[in-house]
Amino acid sequence: MTADRIASRHEPARGEALPSADGAADPRVTLWNSAAAAVPAGGDWCAAFPISDRLTAVTIGDVSGHGEAVAETMSVLRRSVLRAMQETRVPSDVLAIANDVAYRHAGGVIVTAIVAFFDRRHGTLAFANAGHPPPLLTTARGGAFLQQLPADLPLGVYPAYSAADYVVAVPADALLVFYTDGITEHRRDPICGEAELVAAARVVHARPEINAARAIARRVFRTSRGDDDAAAIALRILPSRRDGLRTLSAT
Repeated sequence: MTADRIASRHEPARGEALPSADGAADPRVTLWNSAAAAVPAGGDWCAAFPISDRLTAVTIGDVSGHGEAVAETMSVLRRSVLRAMQETRVPSDVLAIANDVAYRHAGGVIVTAIVAFFDRRHGTLAFANAGHPPPLLTTARGGAFLQQLPADLPLGVYPAYSAADYVVAVPADALLVFYTDGITEHRRDPICGEAELVAAARVVHARPEINAARAIARRVFRTSRGDDDAAAIALRILPSRRDGLRTLSAT
């Protein structure tokens, strides 16, 4: 199965609906994060939290390598991203702040990341991508990778950093999946890995009651876990009890 293309370490987490100021549960976000085998900590991060009654902040990132030093670098970068997302709602500005930290702290280590803000009122996702695997948007009709061309560089390569910002309309029945390359490259075959991810997301899309991030990871890793850190975020749109503008249809 293929998809079209368009422009701190956590334990595996149970899915929960992020609360909004009006009491609505929109959207539901689930996280899954697993360090590589035989290491106590990894270099992948994932986080999501409500910024306001209409905005949900999402970030995922990957510091190359394994072990204690990489986990420490990941923790520093994750904190810088989360702080910056509280200060600005412009994804590229958040990445610029994180790049400054990566350039000074990471010492040539490759760091990729995505910063995104989902606007439930307008049904849009604003995001910037620093060399990270593109998000997957899945509906009942299929899947599409939100890949910008040309891709922006990873963090920490140059002292000055400027990424492009993108805004994508999110269909009412969508499941958005953010992931690290430990998901799609566990067989060392990215094309096969992307096809596995698309297939897993389509199955999970039809089952809104389950923990989406964990279920996707389990389906992808049914026959091979790989030896890299891996993380995933699944964002599923739920109806808003206040404005009724967004609805979810599961098939």
